[in-house]
Amino acid sequence: MATTIGFLGAGHLGAAIISGMLADGANGFSAKHIHATCKSAASAAYLKQAHGINAHTDNRKLVADSDYIILGVKPVQMKAVLDELADCNLDDKIIITLAAGIRIEHYRRILGDDAIIIRAMPNVAASRQASLTGIYSDDDLDPSEEDLINAVFTAIGETAWLDDETQIDGITALSGSGIAYFFRLMQAMLDAGERYGFERDELYDIITWTAVGAGTLALDNDHTPPEFADYCQKIAVPGGTTEAALAVFDRAKLDTIVDDAMTAVAARSRAIADELTKDW
Repeated sequence: MATTIGFLGAGHLGAAIISGMLADGANGFSAKHIHATCKSAASAAYLKQAHGINAHTDNRKLVADSDYIILGVKPVQMKAVLDELADCNLDDKIIITLAAGIRIEHYRRILGDDAIIIRAMPNVAASRQASLTGIYSDDDLDPSEEDLINAVFTAIGETAWLDDETQIDGITALSGSGIAYFFRLMQAMLDAGERYGFERDELYDIITWTAVGAGTLALDNDHTPPEFADYCQKIAVPGGTTEAALAVFDRAKLDTIVDDAMTAVAARSRAIADELTKDW
């Protein structure tokens, strides 16, 4: 019997994963083996029409029909969903949660100690199949189970399997929120660039393609271990223009600012989870 995958709460992220899984049929997934639930019948009908999957509003039916259950609801909604699933038969089911902050132990308080819980943390680039997804499991998964989970998330980009659950906070700080750091820098360049006489649409293209160039070079780095500083050294000729810019970053303690920002993300993720789960 073919493996079935259910998306409980198929919002924007769930829809992006489904789209990636079914793109060109390259990933071996079939629409008839994908299930999804939505808040409204209208949203379910749209998913069914757009992707040909089995979509409806009945979470309990989805659990019964699925081997792998991907929880795509927001952290604040998770308790209500878990309470609904608590008396479902979860034997041999693998539950994958996309929620930030909430630890595996919290899920098991409601679903039972034997529940198989996987945490996965994609980012917004999933909508363009360019996400980095951090994945953690404290269960010994079969190779076939790992392969299937990996296939789901490589359908939207790349994956990084983590050794410790605390690294999920690091993935949140690096990748989940990290895309916003780059956009913040790009926005600062956009605003500063106006003084040079460019229109904002011109600046947008210039900065975007500069970012694409940086990312492309980074992906081609064959140093072991790779360092982004390698490219700074190549570009920043002693006494030249780029060196002058990097010196400004150093005086402003950019490294410290980034470290503080990432620490704040991880701390906030833990604090939100602690607040949400204090009565679980």
